[in-house]
Amino acid sequence: MPYLRFATGDRLRLDGEEMPGVVVGVEVEGENSIESLPREGRAGDVHVMRGYRDFRVRITLRLAGSDPLSEARKLQAKFAKSKTQPLRVVHPHLAARGVEKALFARLTTRELGGEEGMEAVVELTQVEPREALAQANAEEGKALAQAAAKGPVAGPPPGSAQAKRNQEARKPVEPPAFLQGFVNGDRKGFATAGGGR
Repeated sequence: MPYLRFATGDRLRLDGEEMPGVVVGVEVEGENSIESLPREGRAGDVHVMRGYRDFRVRITLRLAGSDPLSEARKLQAKFAKSKTQPLRVVHPHLAARGVEKALFARLTTRELGGEEGMEAVVELTQVEPREALAQANAEEGKALAQAAAKGPVAGPPPGSAQAKRNQEARKPVEPPAFLQGFVNGDRKGFATAGGGR
């Protein structure tokens, strides 16, 4: 898998090859997918959480060499080749947000005028969560198939997320010391609880 390594204030490196421009900004955007449904006969909408959208990454580059248009052409040619294949991205900011794999989404170039050259924005879309989700769904599907083969069982399928939560909820809770003493027949616990006067 090709990799994209970069640092703010330095150049992009795509599979070890140095790319034109200097990274001047990195933006990582993630949001919930929320659907608003109108309520019939009532004011306001019902908001339904539909999941979490993949992160979008914007890398801003300053193309300020002797020929910024040539640098823009090189960027376009390089990313045009890799737009169908996911990239492994390496940057501390992206790692902090959990972005490891991304797909090239867009290249925007902007002329700044004067002596400043051009600005380019490389946009990437995260691809890892869907793969991880597909794998988790496949594992849960196997657990459901195994449970169905054994016959009907009340409750969630073994190994599912709900079964794990139920198991944690069933752990016995230790009663307070005075109540435990009362249960064990200790008179001091009975007196502490307000009895035996």
